[in-house]
Amino acid sequence: MATIKSGASTDQLTIDPTSKAARVTLYDAQGNLMAPRSDNDRGILNVLVRQSAATGAGAAVWALRNATAGKVLYITRIWWMLAFDGTAAATFMRYEWIKGTGCTAMTGGVAVTPLLKRTSVTNPDVDARVLDTGLTQTGITQGAAFFTCTFPRWLPAAALSTSDAGPVSPFFEMVFPDSAPIELAQNEVLSLRNGPTNASVVGDTVLGGVDFIGG
Repeated sequence: MATIKSGASTDQLTIDPTSKAARVTLYDAQGNLMAPRSDNDRGILNVLVRQSAATGAGAAVWALRNATAGKVLYITRIWWMLAFDGTAAATFMRYEWIKGTGCTAMTGGVAVTPLLKRTSVTNPDVDARVLDTGLTQTGITQGAAFFTCTFPRWLPAAALSTSDAGPVSPFFEMVFPDSAPIELAQNEVLSLRNGPTNASVVGDTVLGGVDFIGG
């Protein structure tokens, strides 16, 4: 019987007891994990934000933070729409997706509980919160926004009477391949912010979801 052993340690090749298949983890030349393991936590987080008050630009109204050092969170897909049900005006709402680092805590608002694709797996690393007037993100350093979207503040009836618009925005979607997801290490945050220069008014609304894998 042959034994296959790592050249860098005493680790031996593992054969799965059920499938009898060998298990391997793939890394690139820089030592980065190429694909999260399939038995780790996979989930979907709901994005539902409706502005209940005027809010200055740059407020993080929804955010996902990796709270532990034990796992990396991989963002594989983000989708959303914009809508408005306040007082109609000839102005536009704007929102942006942005990644930040060094956030040791998030406070305010309410926790967003993920739907777990595998019910038996827990998610101690996922810290997601929503607050339409802006979450507190302690110690965060924001990077550059990677997507900004806009939508007019029309009432549904007015929008429906316009040939080139509807009561909600087009469906926005970003899908990241397995080889290049957005990675959140400990204390890194994916945030949805209003702005960057437009303040929010009552009735500005974002609806969508975020798909993640823990690895």
